[in-house]
Amino acid sequence: MSIIALVGRPNVGKSSLFNRLIGKRLAIVDDIPGVTRDRLYGEAEWDGKRFYLVDTGGIEASSPHPFEKAIEHQVRIALEESDGVVFILDGKDGVTPGDEAIADRLRRAGKPVVVAMNKLDNDKRDENLAEAYALGFPCVLGMSVEHNRNMGDLLDEISALLPEAEPEERSPDEPVRVALVGRPNVGKSSLFNSLLGEERTLVSDIPGTTRDTVDSLLVWKGMNLRIMDTAGLRRKSRVDGALEYYSTVRTFQAVDRSDVTVVLLDAQELLAEQDKRLVGHVLDRGKGLVLGVNKWDLLPPTEDLGDRIRDRIREELPLVRHAPVVFLSAKTGRGVQRVLPYVKTVDENRRRHLKTSVLNKLVRETLEFERMPGDGKGHFLKILYLTQAETVPPTFLFFVNDRRLVERPFIRRLDRLLRELDDFSGTPLRIWFRDRENQETSRSGRG
Repeated sequence: MSIIALVGRPNVGKSSLFNRLIGKRLAIVDDIPGVTRDRLYGEAEWDGKRFYLVDTGGIEASSPHPFEKAIEHQVRIALEESDGVVFILDGKDGVTPGDEAIADRLRRAGKPVVVAMNKLDNDKRDENLAEAYALGFPCVLGMSVEHNRNMGDLLDEISALLPEAEPEERSPDEPVRVALVGRPNVGKSSLFNSLLGEERTLVSDIPGTTRDTVDSLLVWKGMNLRIMDTAGLRRKSRVDGALEYYSTVRTFQAVDRSDVTVVLLDAQELLAEQDKRLVGHVLDRGKGLVLGVNKWDLLPPTEDLGDRIRDRIREELPLVRHAPVVFLSAKTGRGVQRVLPYVKTVDENRRRHLKTSVLNKLVRETLEFERMPGDGKGHFLKILYLTQAETVPPTFLFFVNDRRLVERPFIRRLDRLLRELDDFSGTPLRIWFRDRENQETSRSGRG
């Protein structure tokens, strides 16, 4: 997905616009937890296109630079990291020298730009738009964040900047897309180089569809793989702390593009909050998951160390009990050879399809004897029929008498029973319920 940055002078309404779009839920599908308490990121969908919205106001406010340098700093980062820009002006102030300086940078960069003049509460104030048009950008509109004026028009213009979405699922002849992700300094680059250096039979570098990533094609035991390296993000974030915000979004983008994501953990620290958010994003996207515990060689060896770490992961991340865990040292190469076999298995499991006859045997022989959830008034859930509606990820549709009776513990029980039917390790299962009479469907479960 593309990144759209909100750019402008202080107090023109960048953060207000961001909060308006998120708060009003104009087809906004999710909030992404950021690396600070500030709400800097949002994920939006409009006109069938999804994109990340970034409020640069938080970056600007934390900058140590003086006022003029802070603006320059903000614009430079936005131009380097975003796919398009919404340039926000203050309709009460008109176009100021600061706006003109930002506009000059935007023009020279050739970045797609929507100019949005804020605080135009009525048609009379729209006369100030003439100054905005004079900046020379083809797309200019007036709006009022406070009064929710022309928000739909603005989103239409943003949508026009975006490319057509890359297909979420690959065609059969395309390589398996594998994202290597994790916190800074966890060893992504070392693992990337180790995989390419030790396992490859054919490798070529090709430009990624997002900036700052280089995808490498690899053939491993007859399987075509496209390894997406996000390690460069770590190096850039060292240079400029503000880029860490964009790095977070780039990591989410890599997950979105992947079929299987390898989340690399530090054996000495294991599960930080960032790791949990990242794993949650993988599950929400329905991607395959392999957990790699790196720097294994730095821990004092004990007989039950692996079991204890697996137990801790399952305790803190109960929704990923199904995910394979690889203990490795990217530095020494120990355990690295186990990563790609797990990737292959998980990718196959995401595409696994069970026959309806097998599923309904589960209904007859197992679920018929389960204690079903009820409403406390003598009405109990009854499963009438079960089928697999989709793959990637496997999605199961339960036809029931009343989906309102479904409870979360029962969904977890269904997840466990379905996993007993075949190998679904590393892939989330989607479980949907549909009433027999009104055909309405509810969707549950991300793990």
